[in-house]
Amino acid sequence: MAAQPRVAVASVIQETNTFAARPSTLDDFTAQGLWVGAEAAERSAGTNTEIAGALAEIAAGGAGAVPVVRAWAMSGGVLDSHAFAYLRGLLFDGLVAAGPLDALVLCLHGALTAEGEPAADAALVEAAWAVLRPGTPLVVTHDLHANVTARLVGQVDALVGFRTYPHVDQGDTGRRGARIALRALGEGPRPGTVLAKRPMLVPAESQAVADPPMALLRRLADDATGGPILDVSLFPVQPWLDVPELGFGVTVTHSGDASAAQAVADAVAAAAWERRGEFAVHPVPVPAAVASVRAGTGRGPVLLVQSADSPTAGAAADSATVIAALLERAGRIRSYATVVDAPAVAACHAAGAGGTVETMVGATVDPRWSAPVRVTGTVTRLGADPVTLTGSAMTGQAVGMGRWSTLDTGTGLTVLLTERPAPTFDPAAYRHAGLDPAGADAVLVRSATLYRAGYGGGYSEAILLDLPGASTPRLDYLDFQHAPRPLYPIDGGVS
Repeated sequence: MAAQPRVAVASVIQETNTFAARPSTLDDFTAQGLWVGAEAAERSAGTNTEIAGALAEIAAGGAGAVPVVRAWAMSGGVLDSHAFAYLRGLLFDGLVAAGPLDALVLCLHGALTAEGEPAADAALVEAAWAVLRPGTPLVVTHDLHANVTARLVGQVDALVGFRTYPHVDQGDTGRRGARIALRALGEGPRPGTVLAKRPMLVPAESQAVADPPMALLRRLADDATGGPILDVSLFPVQPWLDVPELGFGVTVTHSGDASAAQAVADAVAAAAWERRGEFAVHPVPVPAAVASVRAGTGRGPVLLVQSADSPTAGAAADSATVIAALLERAGRIRSYATVVDAPAVAACHAAGAGGTVETMVGATVDPRWSAPVRVTGTVTRLGADPVTLTGSAMTGQAVGMGRWSTLDTGTGLTVLLTERPAPTFDPAAYRHAGLDPAGADAVLVRSATLYRAGYGGGYSEAILLDLPGASTPRLDYLDFQHAPRPLYPIDGGVS
């Protein structure tokens, strides 16, 4: 009787924003949970994550599922060299400790950049190959916002990405990757993957797969899937990444017919290029957005979308521009907002619940984009425990905000102050702090599109704000130095 095949699963995930103010460190991973071996499986079980989906699918397929490592951090700046070396070592050592393996599913973001290593995900694949036996099937999963490189594609049997944005299929993507890995262990042609890219960036706000033109591209990809074409994945790439080989990618995983797969990849990439002008977004100035909220008070919460300072895109989440606008127009609007400000949190904890605090808030991490604002209020709640996400994106995942406090300004505005960014794409962040978005007129969310999954239909309107920031949809605010040029829409006349 043949021995049960052993398929390992490892997950090392962070999205890099090269325009972020500070580098990412190992603390960003340990704050959110850095688990190895059995702990990675136990603590991920039941969550909507790639590692959980892959482990479950491998077990269901009759193979032995071998958890190696789960490392995840909120998006951030370029990862420092010490942290990257540590994470690469965890992967290497975990694979060594796992013993002989028949296949590996490696869950990566696809847009991880480290000091001296602009394609850090590919470097992690190389670290895995330093342990794996030659010929071992290796399948990689990526976020839809990955910047796919030829260096990585050339080392893997299959590369599959999220099919949704807002992301709600992380677990399913892990399962898809695991199924291809199990298939590679059987009879028949070995899977392979090809790549096509185009020199274009797409604002994250117009990447929702349910909306045009992404809906059309996803439909083309789905229509091409079948027979020898095992998977077609779209990678419109997060646009705050200044690295070589940047651009919109399409991968096609096949069961032996590479030429047919390349034809599909080229056709879908060409369709994206033809529709590049349809991805434009039209943000609204902050005063006009707040005035719109005042005019419609009582119709249900309006989400003020400050995607330019989104922590899930690597920004600091410390801009106080919207807080200032809400304070200036205080009175009729009941509103909730968040801001990262460790000194203000410390002042609130020192005052205690019920205490009065007068403090400056904002611009403590990344002062390039906004100025601090003076806020006076009553401390209403204090905490330090993480929030567990309840929306359809990353369901069940715990996210640490550091110490936090709520400050009622007495003007209708209550501010959730945090040491680390709050995941405001999910209303659980506010509810965790005792603030129910359903009872507000306006709620600040620092997110480009994930809030659609987090909030579902629980808002009356979402207004995209026109602001500068490390994750702004206005790409003309950013200074690209390393990306290949010309690059649409940064450079005019690209054809």
